[in-house]
Amino acid sequence: MSGSRSCVLALRRADVLIGVWLGVWLGAWLIAAGAAPALAQLVLPGAVAPTPEGTVATGQKKKSVGGEMGAAAGPAIMPKAPTEDTIIGKTLKRDGENGAIEFSRNGSELQVAKLTLAGDNLKRSGEACRVEAPGAPLKLTPRDSDTGLRRYQISFPACAFTFDILDGAIIVTNEGKVCEFKEAGCRVDPEGLWGMGADEFDPKKSEEMLGARARVEKAVRGNFRELYERLKKEKAEKAIRNFIVKEQAGFSSWREEICRSYARESDFGYCALRLTEARAIALGAQLAKGVKLPAGVAEEAAAEEKAKDAKK
Repeated sequence: MSGSRSCVLALRRADVLIGVWLGVWLGAWLIAAGAAPALAQLVLPGAVAPTPEGTVATGQKKKSVGGEMGAAAGPAIMPKAPTEDTIIGKTLKRDGENGAIEFSRNGSELQVAKLTLAGDNLKRSGEACRVEAPGAPLKLTPRDSDTGLRRYQISFPACAFTFDILDGAIIVTNEGKVCEFKEAGCRVDPEGLWGMGADEFDPKKSEEMLGARARVEKAVRGNFRELYERLKKEKAEKAIRNFIVKEQAGFSSWREEICRSYARESDFGYCALRLTEARAIALGAQLAKGVKLPAGVAEEAAAEEKAKDAKK
């Protein structure tokens, strides 16, 4: 494992250097642009619901380059979104060890064959509890998404949630809400990455996984630079430019928040790899289709500009 540990340390050092460089560059840009210092909540990947109609900055379409993350001839790539086939027949676990979800097909429709949620006991604080979702298989409804990923909402009234399909995993969102099953005395938070279980990781593949993440990080940086330069060249609205800069600056902290509790993350970086792949896909989608602002962002930017003009 000495080789994988060296790789982990190298990736962490690279993260620090990249973070410093990106922080300095973005900080200078934000000051020059007059953007608000507080970071917006990261929208990608895994926004909870279809993004409402908003401002769109259209861009020239990019061709899809292969199916392998990071494989590209140019500075920017449009990776292909993972399909439902990558999760069918697998048992995905939240954080690699809590709860489980299994998918199957009914004809051409994806469905949840089994769902077990893990949470905290309402009567005995600190004690774990489990809830088996009744009525399986559970229906899934496709939802629109601007992330470039395939999105579904689960038909489970007691704890309905939305997820995006990653490569052999899903990222679940529930608008920050927890689900309470009073009869079972259990409180559940389904949000997070559901993927490989802790017992599935192969020590022989740790370096390969960490190396894959390094390649995807490079793809993310290339896609962001390409997107920023394109918006700059097209003289896109200031609100759109500010939005993508804040979104990119907030990605690392969002990823850390999601992945800090994933099983064996320090050795394999599995969670970070999957979320970084999703980020590369999301940036590729923005390159191909343009940037759509979430509801309220354009209005807030307009109000800020109006306030600044009033002070002049």
